[in-house]
Amino acid sequence: MEKKDKKDQFVIAYLTDLAETETVVSHAAFFAHKLGKGLILLHISDPQYTKVSPSEAEGDLKKINETVKQSTNQPIKQSTYLALNGDTRQVLTSLPTLMNAVLIVAQVAAHASRRSPMSRRNVLRNLADCRAAFLTVQQPLIQNSKFKIQNYDNVAMVVDFKKESKDKFIWSSYFPRFVGSRMHVLYYDYKDQFLRSKWYANMQQLHKLYTGLDISFQPHTIESKSTFPDEGALRFANENGISLLICVTTKERDTLELLIGTQEQRTITNRYNIPILFLNPREDLYVLCD
Repeated sequence: MEKKDKKDQFVIAYLTDLAETETVVSHAAFFAHKLGKGLILLHISDPQYTKVSPSEAEGDLKKINETVKQSTNQPIKQSTYLALNGDTRQVLTSLPTLMNAVLIVAQVAAHASRRSPMSRRNVLRNLADCRAAFLTVQQPLIQNSKFKIQNYDNVAMVVDFKKESKDKFIWSSYFPRFVGSRMHVLYYDYKDQFLRSKWYANMQQLHKLYTGLDISFQPHTIESKSTFPDEGALRFANENGISLLICVTTKERDTLELLIGTQEQRTITNRYNIPILFLNPREDLYVLCD
């Protein structure tokens, strides 16, 4: 691994399959460029997922890194690579402290086996304790005018009555500020006055933050047909050309979630292939130095 400045922050391209890296690298390089951060290509030689040793992985990572450096579409101020041996969850959890990671990009596959590091179960489990935001992607970033453009021009998040909604606000502001995205805020039209008052308090805080940063958002009411707002948000995103959804993982499961699963388990591998930026709800969330 090349030497890095401890003060620098990094986007991590977490590569589990060194034979298929375009999906993760394309998104990670995009954000490293837009956020003005360094990029680290990371492979973890975890015996439960792979037999590839760190020394074997380094050769492939070096080649991928050279390709990234030669790209003129998304110039990155610093790009390097690292192959580690160890437990995947422990390594990913340590990234904010060990490598100043602010964003981890991971591939998730709808039909991956339960033993695969790309399965929705393993991606969520291995990143469950991480203080950095993590972006889950299902297909490469497309930036060709002949196809559906997926360049994060439009980003959305749900604001509901729960206090965890506020965990999304800081990260949501980065998209209009640094990526040039239009921010869309989705919410239910609450009839219950208690829930409506709590939702309104969250919206007031969002307005205050955005006003102070001189940015704006577009509000949208979505149908309250689903138990989980993020499922309705995905449908809205697909119908309205929104290319990323910001979500918060579930901190404590209730009885229903224990029976049918959490909303992140139901949205992470979605049929629309919409990337999802997940934040684990916690007070010490690792954010950008901006």
